[in-house]
Amino acid sequence: MKCHLCKEKSCFEGNPCKKTDSIPLYKDPLDRKLLTVAAEVEALFYKEICRVDETMEFARRMGFKKIGLAFCLGVAREARILGEVLSKEFEVHSVCCKVGSITKAELEMVERPWIGDQSCNPIEQARILNEEGTDFNVVLGLCVGHDSLFYKHSQAPVTTLFTKDRKLGHNAVAALYCPYIRTELGKKPKERPAEGEEKIKHNPGTL
Repeated sequence: MKCHLCKEKSCFEGNPCKKTDSIPLYKDPLDRKLLTVAAEVEALFYKEICRVDETMEFARRMGFKKIGLAFCLGVAREARILGEVLSKEFEVHSVCCKVGSITKAELEMVERPWIGDQSCNPIEQARILNEEGTDFNVVLGLCVGHDSLFYKHSQAPVTTLFTKDRKLGHNAVAALYCPYIRTELGKKPKERPAEGEEKIKHNPGTL
């Protein structure tokens, strides 16, 4: 499939280029409810509410009571604000990326002195929220790949409130909108040199 190259998008009009039997994919009651409620929220509040409100309305209509937050330490301030908002209505459980304080050396990872010794721990984030029995988990700013591990190991359904993009102020899609940035996309990036680099202090809100 090369849907990104298609200009007609005839499937939107009920004329798919590929006939599929997708109905059986939604025989699980939870899968069917997730799909149905998502469509309800989209239709009833189209262009009227922001992503935070959309997430909350989705959780209400799903009947979720316990919400988990899996966040990067660098967006701790945003996680705190979101937690305060959600706590007015839901039971909130949150886990930051450095939970457990395992070192990169313990995982036999290459250590870079400018980025810190402690490893992110996305599987532990998922395990803790699994143990808390959360109904729905929200990801805030986990690194590429770390988010993949969290999605893989989370027992509850997951949504992403926002992705982290240190260069573009967490507005990753700007790279696709801005022609000046877009012309540079895909080029092999230059690695940060190891020599002469000082260790960066990772205070919350600076990652």
